Amino acid sequence: MSFKFNFDIETDGVEEVDAGHVEDTPVEEEDEGTSFGSSRIPAQLHSLDELISKLPPHIAFSPLTIPLTSSKTITIPRRELFDVKMQLMAEDNNPSADTTTNFSAAFTDEDIRTNTYEGGLKSWECSSDLVKQLATDSDLWITSSNRILELGCGTALPSCYILQTLLSSGGSGVHLTLADYNIDVLRLVTLPNIILAYLHATNTLPSTSQPTEEVSEETPEIELTQSLLSSFLSTLQSHNITISFLSGSWSEDMISLIHGGITSSTPETMYPLILASETIYSPSSIPAFVEMLEHTLSHTGKAYIAAKDIYFGVGGSVKDFVDIIHAKGWKWDIAREEKRGVGVGRVVGVVSKS
Repeated sequence: MSFKFNFDIETDGVEEVDAGHVEDTPVEEEDEGTSFGSSRIPAQLHSLDELISKLPPHIAFSPLTIPLTSSKTITIPRRELFDVKMQLMAEDNNPSADTTTNFSAAFTDEDIRTNTYEGGLKSWECSSDLVKQLATDSDLWITSSNRILELGCGTALPSCYILQTLLSSGGSGVHLTLADYNIDVLRLVTLPNIILAYLHATNTLPSTSQPTEEVSEETPEIELTQSLLSSFLSTLQSHNITISFLSGSWSEDMISLIHGGITSSTPETMYPLILASETIYSPSSIPAFVEMLEHTLSHTGKAYIAAKDIYFGVGGSVKDFVDIIHAKGWKWDIAREEKRGVGVGRVVGVVSKS
């Protein structure tokens, strides 16, 4: 089943929401003894080298500018959605291509196709809110978060911002895990955006600005040469930054992979910082999301959750999520609210277990 959030699509910005009709997503049956529903896509662990081998030879990009204050902005380069579409069209004509997902929903009136595609190719507005809050709280996480997990990462704007900040400030000793429902999202936008973040932070990204009299409508692109990719890997190594990727449903198997293939967690494999945006839109998925937090967030850690107050038509809401959080005895602190001039209110909250 598919549905649409009735977003106004802006290909050069983030997707904004209207409180329109959305077709309800079906509720999955829960397995006995767990909040996880039946796993639609098995969880898999992917190495950085594996996904690098799946990159296209070129990627087109544009800068996303996020206002932080009246005088300060944050710039995060990201792959253009039309460039992803062109790659997918080429792969459709190539029987040996790696595409495993039907992404037609990403280029039609649908935003999500339940159990097939969860919207990961687009940048949703709550991810920009989360970037703003991470910038505000940078002194709190930059020296204390050696393991960072982004659930439902998609275009991974928050993780890209974190990588840019670490590389620009000389940060080191961080393991970053990026998880999305679709492996194709990881190879098509997540990793390309991570590479763009590296280029931006090291001032090696081609300029996107030109003199007024020479303005060109051409979108800048970079060639992913072996030299560029080797430099990317070398820079990560010099900063002692490691990156891993997970695809598939939130499940016990995914938790096991996060903890190195073992069924029980240890303090060393828990995460002091977890990031998520637009992950609680469906009531059927909220319990599984909370279960992921329970088994991955360290006892003293913080999970930054960005979401809309309510997802009309689908049924998910911040209230439903917070009710479950409080029932577990955890804390929910609102760090940022976006209420003025928006169709539906948005919030960034921080979950902590103590």
